[in-house]
Amino acid sequence: MFLRTLPLILAALALLALPATVLAEEDTPAAPLRPGDSSAILHGKLALSLADAIKMGLENNLGVEVDRHTPLIANENESIAWGAYDPEWYSEFGYASDKNPTGNALLGLGTSDSAKPSDSVNRRTDGFGGFRGLVPWLGSSYQLQLDGNRTTTNNTIQALSPELRSELSFRFTQPLLKGLIWNEPWTSVKTNRIASLEAYESFRNSVMDTVARIEDAYWNLIAREETLRVNEKSLETAKALLDQTETQYEVGVVSKVRIIEAKAGLASREVDLIRSSNAYRNAQDLLIDLVLGQGMRAESTLEIQPSDRPEDYIVYDIDVPLAVERAFSMRPDLAAKRQEIERRKINVKFAENQRLPQVDAVLSYGNRGLGGSQNDDYNPCRFAEDPIQCALDPPKIKSTNFGHTFDDYGTSDASDQFAARVVVTIPLPNTAARHGVTKAELELRKAVSEQRRLEQNIILEVRQKARNLKSAQEGIVAAERSAEAAAEQLRAERIRLEYGESTPFDVLLRESDMVEAESQKINAFQVYRTSATELDRAQGTILQSRNIRIDEVSELRLEVR
Repeated sequence: MFLRTLPLILAALALLALPATVLAEEDTPAAPLRPGDSSAILHGKLALSLADAIKMGLENNLGVEVDRHTPLIANENESIAWGAYDPEWYSEFGYASDKNPTGNALLGLGTSDSAKPSDSVNRRTDGFGGFRGLVPWLGSSYQLQLDGNRTTTNNTIQALSPELRSELSFRFTQPLLKGLIWNEPWTSVKTNRIASLEAYESFRNSVMDTVARIEDAYWNLIAREETLRVNEKSLETAKALLDQTETQYEVGVVSKVRIIEAKAGLASREVDLIRSSNAYRNAQDLLIDLVLGQGMRAESTLEIQPSDRPEDYIVYDIDVPLAVERAFSMRPDLAAKRQEIERRKINVKFAENQRLPQVDAVLSYGNRGLGGSQNDDYNPCRFAEDPIQCALDPPKIKSTNFGHTFDDYGTSDASDQFAARVVVTIPLPNTAARHGVTKAELELRKAVSEQRRLEQNIILEVRQKARNLKSAQEGIVAAERSAEAAAEQLRAERIRLEYGESTPFDVLLRESDMVEAESQKINAFQVYRTSATELDRAQGTILQSRNIRIDEVSELRLEVR
């Protein structure tokens, strides 16, 4: 069910941005792997250039997919830190009934409420609500609150029942020493912002490592493929030599010992072929895992065919001081360490601030309002100068609703309240804060020391990688000369065997020398390619030199079901 026509597969490849064509074992195009398709089994052959392998690896590699989450999570942590400054709405509502026996004659308890004459009955419905929050940077806090309540009573000295009250208040608190600027919420915002940059550099470092691993695996596959080819050719040579020796034995030219020698040489080459074939398949699996990620299955039979050749190499003229300078400016691990130092400096400032006394300036302002209806149990003439006249024409209180309690707000008749206070708190002997400063300073010193150690390691690493690359370039020339000499010696030994001047054993020895020389040549090219990649990685320029944009790599790929 995985077979499709060529036009369909080309269209699918274009949509998936896959740079190569997958061919089935019957030379029929195979369906491309789709992310999250657990039923897809890779098979056939896939021709890949190194650039295509890197591109596919950054798309499909599960290690990269895991690391993509790190900067995204760090960004969310920064947003969470900013959430400390979100205004908060709060409120509380309730009802209370208070029936209290009293012998206080002054209260003059009424009987309109269902209570004994000696019971003082008060019922209250109240609530408050408002906004409160923090101000960024300064560490200020604010609170705007509206209170309201409704109270009924049977006290005859209480003019209003129900009595309606409202109060609108604003409170502002400003730290003057401890908590000024270097308060916990603002410090969290700044440190999480820097941690987000650290996470970005960590992801960039991970992508560099992945690119380097893909390149190493790509050139390793080519080396294992070439080793397999050499061993196959060596096995064919050993078979031909055995046939030739058996023919010579039949005509009486050589003894049976020569046949045994030829068979032993053939068996040795069969073992070498088995080992090289196994190494080749392991190299295939490693590259497939790096390039296609979750496309690897137990039933997969895909075979990647690298199209780039290691023989096409460029001789580098290496400037070590310039390479070190590039590394200092481009290495993500060094950039992350610099960000960590900045974060540690912020922690030191915060710790020093926490050592100060707590001195807060508190300002508050509010208005209050009153309304309601006249209490049925209220006796307005009880304390009047002329009770008789008052009883003939008792004063009446105008009934108002809750909205009228706000009428005088902001006017000259307002019942306003204003307060300015200073609150001082000094912890003694402030042990935690003092040792907190020492701890933060030690962590900063440690980070600076780690940066210097990392810089020293970078210098050492760049010098070593530059030296390895130069040595690898020289090793290619030497390995090519050695391979040419071994091939010429094998050719001469075969001619001597034809004229009876040599033995199959001597030819096998020469042939082993040639295989060894070919292997050294193959390894020389692999070492050169690996050394070039390592120097690029050590300089931190591996993404730049391959035109890889980290913002294009950072987007999540894997669908979560």
